[in-house]
Amino acid sequence: MKILHIIENLDSSYGGPARSVPLLVKYLNKLDIENKIFTIEVYKNESNTVLEANDIDVVKLPLEGMKKIKYSSKLENEIEQEITKDTVIHVHTVWTYPTYIGYKIVKKYNLSLVVSTRGTMYAWALDQSKVVKKIAMWLFQKKMLQTANMIHITEPNEKKALENIGIHNNTVLVPNGIEIENDFESLDKNILKQIKYDKSKRYILFLGRIVHNKGLHYLINSYKKIQNKYNDIEVLVVGGVEDKKYFDSLEKLERVHFLGALDGIEKHTLFSISSLFVLPSRTENFGMAIAEAMSYKIPVITTQGTPWKELQDNDAGWWIELSQENLDNALEEALSCKCSDLKAKGNREFAIIKNYTWKKQALKMKECYEEILSKRGIK
Repeated sequence: MKILHIIENLDSSYGGPARSVPLLVKYLNKLDIENKIFTIEVYKNESNTVLEANDIDVVKLPLEGMKKIKYSSKLENEIEQEITKDTVIHVHTVWTYPTYIGYKIVKKYNLSLVVSTRGTMYAWALDQSKVVKKIAMWLFQKKMLQTANMIHITEPNEKKALENIGIHNNTVLVPNGIEIENDFESLDKNILKQIKYDKSKRYILFLGRIVHNKGLHYLINSYKKIQNKYNDIEVLVVGGVEDKKYFDSLEKLERVHFLGALDGIEKHTLFSISSLFVLPSRTENFGMAIAEAMSYKIPVITTQGTPWKELQDNDAGWWIELSQENLDNALEEALSCKCSDLKAKGNREFAIIKNYTWKKQALKMKECYEEILSKRGIK
């Protein structure tokens, strides 16, 4: 069995899929599956700590033309050279040129196809760059989703979102995973110096792309109201600026640190020193940053637009309906909690997230590939 994975970009600034796709491949490799990733190198000096730290076979093709389209004339030929009888094409992106090439090759060689939608079919997501997406849907995207051997979703509401746009195809629910262990034995001194780290202070961490959907403005508004009452609190904002207009609209408060996109030991350091994690997203199809926070036993405040009802069910954090008032109240409750109560919540979170290891998720995906090939009489 050979799985050829296609994703439009793998720079760490690309967000969750730039981490989750290589991690999935890492653990599929451990199951004796042959994997190869094809991607477009959009930026100069791209970096990805997961790729760099693991033996992952990846082909990066040079970008030609507009960044939005992710075109590379060499992509099709590079993929075709890797095709075998037992190949499955797994597309982890939609709308752009790499998606189309994956679909084109599947039809040309009569291959099996898995498509990961990764939250792109929610109504709010379809409203972004609406004209481009309507054209892509008409040209190839809808047909691709209708004829795929399997659509991979990471949370149940994705299936409903697909049905709402007329896609009634087989789906497999395989959430993203988490690595409980990390390889870091110390903290990064440079990032601690940058924020003027003080052990007597408490740090609230936000980690996500700087776009409206992630809801950073809700956190800043809440913090503005309580910053004088809780003068031992500082906010750490980690994430690349994807929407500059939105970023410029955010009020820049004292003791709110905008640190840009971070990974590796720098990100580990900030998780390690934080007392609370807040992600007031409008929606998340999984929320890798939430899962990471849970693995560090940091109490989480997030929204019902994320698939983390388990936080509420297990008294392990706050899972709120998104509104400014609800976030204000949750933040006030969390900051006034006893340290022992927050620690207990963190421990309950950790018990939840242990069920989401990459080893378990990779096994589910392997079974999906095997079922698809078996139905076609391929072993």
